[in-house]
Amino acid sequence: MSGTVLVTGARAPVALEVARSFRALGWRVHLADSVPATAASWARPAFAVHRLPPPRHAFAAFRDALARLIDSAGATLVVPTCEEVFYLAAAMPGDPRLVAPPLETLRALHSKALFAELARAAGVAMPTTRRIETPDGLAALPLDRIVLKPDYSRFAAATLVRPRARDLRRLRPSREYAWVAQDFVAGEELCLWSATREGRIVAHALYRPVLRHGRSAAFAFEAVDWPPAAAMAARIAAATRATGHLSFDLIRTREDVAVPIECNPRAVSGVHLFDGDALARAILGTPQASPAAGTRRHLSPAMALLGLPAVLAQGRVRAAATAWREGRDAIGRPGDRWPAAGAVVDAARFAALALTRRRSPTRQTTADIEWNGEPIG
Repeated sequence: MSGTVLVTGARAPVALEVARSFRALGWRVHLADSVPATAASWARPAFAVHRLPPPRHAFAAFRDALARLIDSAGATLVVPTCEEVFYLAAAMPGDPRLVAPPLETLRALHSKALFAELARAAGVAMPTTRRIETPDGLAALPLDRIVLKPDYSRFAAATLVRPRARDLRRLRPSREYAWVAQDFVAGEELCLWSATREGRIVAHALYRPVLRHGRSAAFAFEAVDWPPAAAMAARIAAATRATGHLSFDLIRTREDVAVPIECNPRAVSGVHLFDGDALARAILGTPQASPAAGTRRHLSPAMALLGLPAVLAQGRVRAAATAWREGRDAIGRPGDRWPAAGAVVDAARFAALALTRRRSPTRQTTADIEWNGEPIG
């Protein structure tokens, strides 16, 4: 089977990974995004990379341009990779070409409070999670035993782990911008990506972050084999009957229980752990073996730009050297090294825009596609 796939979220390394895998399977590949995607544009052989209006700020224009692009490219499949998935679900409701669940299912997975309810109802062990909509709701919290985060958030950018009282003074919870207080869970933090088809997991990659920037996404990671994590994900997938990406941050407790602390219905770094066309086959619904435990990958631009200062500050030079030596770059490949340089260009562009808009570079990367539960359209 072959066809034409449109991969959205081209700014992200995971989108390039998906595109390469579909190409390896013999599909025609188009990518699209609402910002320049230099890393994807510099891949060789070249991909067709298209520009769309920003869905968060111009949804109607985005919807119309997306429909025209799908028709002109002859796309038989549309695979979101980042937070544009919410806007695609709103723009293409019920369209069988879209590899994503309905918007209401995405809402239940994306909201920290709703996800806790969904997971608990599916029989998954969950920490107590309380939604806070007023400043008064912060007053009685046991600060030494909780984690605070916005109900709709990403990259752990605003997360407060066992905060101090003075950390709460700047918080202004409201119904429109609610926070959640979640009981702190001790243990090893792991991440899991899975491909689901009508509520059934067809492939998954469990991995541990080896090196990361603060609490944000890892830029070096290693595959892990631990069956309870996949069993947890399978329960949630079955409860949603979803098709698409299903990703988790989870804790492996001292009692060897998999406790998810949040869900991301999008692609994450675990997709880089697959080789050849295995990732594309998984997205199409064909079961695939998990990456072997110990498989390592890293993102070379992030290793250079973020990793060096971090490892020097943390005294983790040996860990960084091992990650580089034993892992494979997920962005630059033999015969296709230019995407790594393109990723540096993309990062510099986001950093420059962040300065002009007085926000962090991480937040700038999703400024035009993030969704925080508000009405779309």
